[in-house]
Amino acid sequence: MTDLHSKIYGVISLGCDKNRVDSEKLLAIIRANGCTVSNELEDVQVLVVNTCAFLNSARREAIETVLDCAAYKNGRLEKLVITGCLPQKYVQETFPELTEADVFLGINDYDRFFEALQLSYEGQRVNFVGKGDNSKATDRVLTTPCHYAYLKIADGCNNYCTYCLIPKIRGRYVSYLMEQLVEEATALGDISELILVAQDVTRYGEDLYGKKSIVELIKMLTALENIGSVRLLYCYPDAITDELIAEMRDNPKVIKYIDIPLQHSEDRILKLMNRKGSRAEYLSLIARLRSEIPGIAIRSTFICGFPTETEEEAEALGAFLKEAKLTNCGFFAYSREPDTAAYKLKGQIAQSVKNRRVKKLYAIQGEVSQRYLSEFIGKRITVLCDGIDYERGCFVGRAYFQAPEIDGKIYFNCPEAVQGEYYDVIIDNCNQYDLFGHTPDYTEE
Repeated sequence: MTDLHSKIYGVISLGCDKNRVDSEKLLAIIRANGCTVSNELEDVQVLVVNTCAFLNSARREAIETVLDCAAYKNGRLEKLVITGCLPQKYVQETFPELTEADVFLGINDYDRFFEALQLSYEGQRVNFVGKGDNSKATDRVLTTPCHYAYLKIADGCNNYCTYCLIPKIRGRYVSYLMEQLVEEATALGDISELILVAQDVTRYGEDLYGKKSIVELIKMLTALENIGSVRLLYCYPDAITDELIAEMRDNPKVIKYIDIPLQHSEDRILKLMNRKGSRAEYLSLIARLRSEIPGIAIRSTFICGFPTETEEEAEALGAFLKEAKLTNCGFFAYSREPDTAAYKLKGQIAQSVKNRRVKKLYAIQGEVSQRYLSEFIGKRITVLCDGIDYERGCFVGRAYFQAPEIDGKIYFNCPEAVQGEYYDVIIDNCNQYDLFGHTPDYTEE
């Protein structure tokens, strides 16, 4: 048998933060077996590519990454492993065609990793998609900065939006046991910011406990001494309850920030998307959140150019942004995905039109965001230090209204700052995305 413990391993994680958590659990399995992990591709002998398959662009990136990595087989690389969403959904197409890869694993097959790898070293190409059960794993090796981490509280989705492949890839919504999540969060060590993620965090527990249980989970996680704060991502608007709003308002460890993927504002398009709610209900929810939780930051995402979307509806979405005054937004051109209901809709829109609408909406939101950020100029705000920006020659961090990687940042001068610690920063300036400032004890030389 091949001595797998002596090999050097590497992992490339593509896609979302939920995929990142899966990669971190695989890294823990590798480390638990006494193996060495390296970030230097030139040194790696077994390389894992954890893929995304949500959009055609993601699938293309995954395949291109695998092909690029296969070139390292001319050096030390011996085995190339593909995991995650691409093989989970498309293994029948990719296994016979993507011969550069030696092992294929799905989203829950990491417990079979070493078994599959051993078979590969014995000369087989291995397809173990759907043959494992790694859903109860809690050990992780963090790939984020040490002071914040993501906690995936559920997998899959029951919403069946007409543009989305997630239910076809990840299956129906499955919540993880509270005790398992508390164990996982405890094992992370001291964390300034724990970010809860799922396809829809607001429906946590419906399948396990017969009711929405996100508030109970939040209470358990914020009771942990090693967790400094909790941030919520991906809360569906129709499932934001009175109880959740009250918990966000009253629990000092819950960051006053919420990510609500609205996807559009116009009722006809929302219905075609199979999204619950309406323009009026969305505006009412936003107003209520701001009334109940003063200062709350609200983030959202929107799809531009959904089939049959008219110029008037695109303009109406822009007007919605001006009225809603959301803190941060992301905009995406509709991607026509096979095996989704929207793929068959007539009235598909040209890519150039979709791109133009995306650009216009970013411009509108940019003005909204800059007005929001400009209100902080001259004020003192609390900033979590994420590290140093060496190009700018200053420290970089985030305020409560900024989630990692998806929102803007705060660049600040300070005599000395420690990653993961909080600092009072006086804001001097801003642009559409970022803020710039200094700590009170900073003086220019």
